[in-house]
Amino acid sequence: MIAGEPARRLETTTAARLDLLLPPEAVPRLRRAPGFWALGLHGGRISARLVEFWGLNAAGEAMALRPGALSCGEGVVFGGMIGRRRRYVSRNVPGITLEITAGAFVAGGRGRVFRLTLAGPAFAVAAAARALAEDLPLAPLPAPLPALAAHRALGVALPPPPDPIAGLDAATPLALAARQILAARGASLRAQLAALARAPGPASAAHDPEPVHQTRVALRRLRAAIAVFAPLCAPLLAELRQSLRDFSHSLAPARDWDVFMAGIGRDLALAFPDDPAPSQLLPRAIRRWHEAYAALGAWRAGEGGRRLDVLLAILPLLVLGAEDVAAGRDGPESGATALSFGEFARERLERRARKLRRVTTLAELGPDQRHRLRLDAKRLRYLGEIFAPCFPPRRMARFLRRLAALQEWLGTINDATTTTRLVRGLTPDHAGADDLAVAQGMALGLAAAGVPRALRKAERARERLQALKPFWQ
Repeated sequence: MIAGEPARRLETTTAARLDLLLPPEAVPRLRRAPGFWALGLHGGRISARLVEFWGLNAAGEAMALRPGALSCGEGVVFGGMIGRRRRYVSRNVPGITLEITAGAFVAGGRGRVFRLTLAGPAFAVAAAARALAEDLPLAPLPAPLPALAAHRALGVALPPPPDPIAGLDAATPLALAARQILAARGASLRAQLAALARAPGPASAAHDPEPVHQTRVALRRLRAAIAVFAPLCAPLLAELRQSLRDFSHSLAPARDWDVFMAGIGRDLALAFPDDPAPSQLLPRAIRRWHEAYAALGAWRAGEGGRRLDVLLAILPLLVLGAEDVAAGRDGPESGATALSFGEFARERLERRARKLRRVTTLAELGPDQRHRLRLDAKRLRYLGEIFAPCFPPRRMARFLRRLAALQEWLGTINDATTTTRLVRGLTPDHAGADDLAVAQGMALGLAAAGVPRALRKAERARERLQALKPFWQ
């Protein structure tokens, strides 16, 4: 049922291929997995022995060398793989095949690899991968095996995420722009997740808050792109949106405590070095900081994190492709593919900018309203980044700079609100209750001191933004 649902609701003829890794200990479970049987996979004929050599070409790029390359002296060999392939065909989902490559590799050490390759219509491949991942600990390949092996054996850098807007302009068909942007935003988040996994936690002297911050930025940019292009995507996108929302909730406490410890926590220790009161607050704050990172790590290592990884891998398969546009297929919203990228950009920018134009002064707004205004400014900025190729570069750059200024000062105000929530959530024990209450008052005073200036700066930034004419109309 899972594998067939997207094909029934929204068909595509775009061909796709997806590589996934299966841990060796999970291989015996593959043929017993409900997803395997739901797809009706049969065949399993073993191919001839696979022998593959990996090398670097003249440009320093890792690749599988073609037959005869060794005798011709092409490339620098650094590793390879030997094994067999087994191919299955789906009875229940037309066009779907599953190829399993099992073998041993040598590249900076020895190991076993079990690679699953799904091929067929894009939406069906995505749904098949999701069905198999329901019962198996599948892991997407962040790059082709030769590139991963070169990274491990030689320290060769993995390919960077692609530029989301390279080569796009106002005349680009909307579906093609959507696919490129979503794929690039997804790749960027996957790269940040890899960096986050390598980063030391707050218990380490080498802790850096930047990986969490950059992961959050990549996450928000992807969510903004998904919200824009959802009309052109398969229904499985709804599951990815929920998974990203769950991940955002896991990231938020770690980022909030990073900001607190680097700001108010540090200022508190410096401003009152001889006062005993901060010694009641800071250890409690540090404990909450560590707990937030532990909870984030547990989410990433658990079922939610594995589901997110697979859904990010299939994201590029969920958008209508060139063949669908040519054939006149449409998304869930009628007429979506008929628009050009530029026409779509004008409509979406105007819809989002209208919300900001309704605000006449920040003095009228309460904390919740200012928070919503900050989110509206942030979402409009992300839309501007997506649609930048459709408009004059200088006008768009000025627009984004003024949006960023408004967002920055509203963010300073929001940080004070977050500090209040974090500090008031620190509970005292009997012995240190009085000192903790004093330290909480100190922290709240430091946080509140910068709010009046930030309000003035935010109002000025809002006025400068409002002075710009809507160049997209």
